[in-house]
Formats: sequence, C-alpha cells, structure tokens
Amino acid sequence: MKGFLKSYYLKFKLVLLQFLKICLTFFGIINTLLSLCLVLLAVYTLGFDTQIETAHTLLFIRISFFCFFAELSILFLKVFSSETNKNYSFQVIFYVIYFIIAVVQLLPLSVAESYYTLDFIRQPLVLIIITIVQAVLKLSGVITQSLRQRINPAIIFVGSFFLLILIGTGLLMLPKATLHPINIIQALFTATSAVCVTGLTIVDVSQTFTSMGEIIILLLIQLGGIGIMTFTSFFGMFYMGKHITQNKLLIKDMVAPDNSVNQIVSTLGSILFITFSIEAIGVLLIFESIGGHSLDDLYFAIFHSISAFCNAGFSTLSQGLMDASVGTNYTLHFWIACLIIVGGLGFPIIFNLFNFVKHLITNTFRKWFGKRREYVHTPHLVTSNTVIVLVMTVILLLSGTLVFYLTEYNHTLADLDTKGKLITAFFMSVTPRTAGFNTFDMGGLSHLTILWMILFMWIGASPMSTGGGIKTTTLGIAILNIISTLRGRDHIEIRKRQIAASTVNRAFVIILVSLCVISIGVLLISFFDPKIDLTSIIFEVISAMSTVGLSLNITPLLSINSHIVLIALMFVGRVGLLTILSCIIKPQSQRFYQYPSESIPIN
Repeated sequence: MKGFLKSYYLKFKLVLLQFLKICLTFFGIINTLLSLCLVLLAVYTLGFDTQIETAHTLLFIRISFFCFFAELSILFLKVFSSETNKNYSFQVIFYVIYFIIAVVQLLPLSVAESYYTLDFIRQPLVLIIITIVQAVLKLSGVITQSLRQRINPAIIFVGSFFLLILIGTGLLMLPKATLHPINIIQALFTATSAVCVTGLTIVDVSQTFTSMGEIIILLLIQLGGIGIMTFTSFFGMFYMGKHITQNKLLIKDMVAPDNSVNQIVSTLGSILFITFSIEAIGVLLIFESIGGHSLDDLYFAIFHSISAFCNAGFSTLSQGLMDASVGTNYTLHFWIACLIIVGGLGFPIIFNLFNFVKHLITNTFRKWFGKRREYVHTPHLVTSNTVIVLVMTVILLLSGTLVFYLTEYNHTLADLDTKGKLITAFFMSVTPRTAGFNTFDMGGLSHLTILWMILFMWIGASPMSTGGGIKTTTLGIAILNIISTLRGRDHIEIRKRQIAASTVNRAFVIILVSLCVISIGVLLISFFDPKIDLTSIIFEVISAMSTVGLSLNITPLLSINSHIVLIALMFVGRVGLLTILSCIIKPQSQRFYQYPSESIPIN
C-alpha cells in the first residue's frame, strides 16, 4: 500500500512540475512584454509633456503587478516542489514582499485606511516603484538567460555598449531632456561620449540639457564606466538563480576573466559595492570642498564624483573646472584627481591591494597576541599585474607633474601661486590619462606640453578600469620586453614570475593596432576638415581613441563627417578593437604540434 501511494505521489509530482513549467514559461513571456511596456511607459511619461489618464495607468500597473506576483508564486512552488537544493533566497524575499503588497491591494479600502502601515503600502507610488523594479529585474534576468545561447561573449560585450548608446541617444532627444531641440548627431555624439566615458562634446551640456538630461548623461556614465553587463549580470543572476553555471562561464569571460566560476557573483557584487562606496566618499569630499549647504551643491558633488571616478570628464559647468566659481578651488581639484587615479587603477588592483592589507593586518594581530608561529611562509599576495600598474602609475604621475610644472611655469602657471602651480601640475599629470577635466584654457598650452599630453593620452589608465588608452600594463610589458631583449633573454621575468609569451604578443599587437587606428582617424578628419591644423587633429583623435575628452577647442568646429569619425573612435577605444575583431574573426582550434623554428634578420 505504501509503495502504491508513493508511485501515485511521484506521478502527481511529475505532472505538477510539468504544469508549473508550462505556466512559468507562459507568464515569463507575458511578463517580459509587460516589463518592456512598463519601461517604455516610464520613459514616455518622464520624457514628454503629456497627460496620461491616471486611472488607466494605475490599472495597467496593477495588472502587471499581479502578473509578476503569479510568476513569482509559480517559481516559489516549483522550487519547493523540487528536491534539488538551489539558492533562490533573493526570489523568496521578493515573494514575501509581493505577497504582503498583494494581500493589502485586495483588502477593502475601508480596512486599509484604518491602519497607517496598510494605507502606506496601498499607496500608488509604492505599487509603481515595486513594479518598475521588478520590470528591471525581469529584463536583467532575460538578458542573463539569453547568455545560455552559444553566442561569442565578445559580441554580447560589444553589443551591450552599442545598445546602451542607442538607448541613450533616444533618451537625450526626449523633449523634457533638452532646453532646445537637438539633432540626432548631437544626441548620438553626447550619448557615445557618456557611455564610452570620454567627455568630448559638441554642445554645451549645461546650456543644452535640463536636469533630467543631465541625470540621463550621469546614468550613461555610470553604466558605461563599470560596464552595462556588470549591472545586468549581477541582478539577472540573482533573478535567475546562482546555479546557472553556463551563464557564469560566459559572464566570467566578459567581466572577471581572472576569477573562478564560483566567485563571479561575489566579484560582481564587490565591483558594485566598491564603486558606490568610493563614489559616496567622493561626494562627501567634494561637497565639503565647495562648502556645500544646498541640494544644488549636493547634486554638483554627486555628478562630479561619478564623472571623476568613471574617468568621464563631464561637468555641469559650462567651462568645466576652469569656471570662475571653482577655478581656484585647489582642494576640489585634488579630490577629483584622487578619484580619477583610483578609478584608473582597475578593480583587480583594488581587490589585490585590499587582500594584501587584510593579510598584513591579520598577521600583525596574530603576532601581537602570540598566535603566529615564528616562521610562516609568506604568500605571493601582490601580483605582478599590481606591481606593474602601481610602478607605471607612480612614474607617470611624478614625471607628468614635473614636466608640466617646468614647461608651463611661464605660460599657464605664470599667474598662480606656489600651491596653485603644484596642484595644477599634478592635476594635469592625472587628467590626460583618460579623465578629460581641465582647469584652464587648453588653447594656451605650449607645443612641448601638448606633445607630452598626447603621449599620456595614448598610454591611458590600467586594465579592467574605467579608463581607456593602450593601458599602463601594455607599456610596462613592452618596456620590460625591450630590456629583456637587449639583455639577450627570450622571456620576461618579474618578481620571480615569468610573463606569458601570449601577454607579450598581445601588448605589441595592441600598440600596433592602436597606432593604425589613430593614423586612419587622423587621415579621415584631415580629409573632411583640411583647414584644421594637424597637431589639433592628432590631439583630438588620440583623445577620442583613448576616451580622454580633452580638446584644443576644435570639437564643435569639426564637420558632421568628422563627428561621426570621432564617434567611431570613442566606441572602438572603449570596447577595444581586438574585441571587435574577435567578434568577426573565428579563432582557430589549438594545434598540438610545432614546426622547426627559423630566424629572420630584423636589423
């Protein structure tokens, strides 16, 4: 009898799981469409001066809410009907919140109004917020689930930036986003510059965009600086569940290639946490440096903190940091320079330094309390990547400060006091490496300073950071390879570690390809705008290619064709030409043989 009942129970459970799977698929499709409609409705409501009938809008939102609730209920039943132990804690929490709101929505109005908490939960604004958040999570889950398809990760990475630029272009053309209408090239250029964290503009941001438009630009900077896939993958993997190994493998290739599969979710969370924490600290420091006391000052601090950490170079002031209100605020300049440096180091460096400091503190604590043995093996905590990045960063900062101080002492620095000279020289050794802020008129620079800035712009920041350029590690590896070659060695050694030959090859490929793209950009803009002098064109092209944002005041003067070239250069510089080429060229399978070697004369 017991076996008979168990067989029927298993059959019933199998039928139930199949039924729940069908229902989950049905509501998944419906809710994806509803999520798109909700996002479009929010954009339409915020972006256009129009009146939407409130009753119909709330009815649509309420229907969407209960559809989301139905999907979460089915997912909830499916999880607990299955014997596999899967981590759906995020869905359970969300389901409890949805269950409470659903019960309150179904209560009679007289009952809800009798209690303050129930009346608050029943408010339309609460329903709208929770539904919009669920729509965003749903779309993130759909994007993450689409990674199951056998798509080249490079295509997804490049496509995410391209799609974000198109969305940003459309949002910036909304009537409520601009003070006066702009054409599609102006919107596309601004969106590309924001997503690619460049800072080049062909319009005055403060005189062209409303507060809503500036917030859109700020969101594009944030999403572009960290990477749209970081956000969608983090929230999408929570929505779909942490057990999707194939998704983790693809996301690992895009955002965290050096981490293990099991660390992907924690790595994504750490990136977001570190980003928002540093930006929050930056907001406090900037707010204090300008003597903030109003909401406008807080908005200024938030905008410039995000723009500085993401190495974007956008400002809410017409003349940027050379504006009369902040032009001599050297404390502000210093904190922005520090944010730029931290953002340009790269998340792997920040993680590695954090682990190193944590190890030192832990070992010191154990030593003081007698819990550390006399001889303990010292692990190789600081990676070769961290050493190269930090050494190159310090060299570039010190040399840049010294060179700029000497070359501009009698030019742009002539009217400043000693503190102003030093801070400005330090700031201008930082900002050419993909930040794009400037504290004086770039047209007054000497030719020697311009050439030095071109070199700094070309080098850029560090890998896996918010900056661009060929990267400090690329230059560092190239220099080490030259030294090793002159010494007669066939490989690079650093701190008892050997650098892989593939890394060296990739460094020289990046240098060569970068120079080729820059040459093509210079030739095209010289053809479209022959009246512009060559030095200014080279400066502009490298600034766009390295996502810097500095200009010798020629960006608005260029033709539409040149603006399109700059748009392409900014996009290529942000996602990387090698990444774009990997989308087109199919990699060959590994060959397990080697031909006899042959030397070819080089010089």
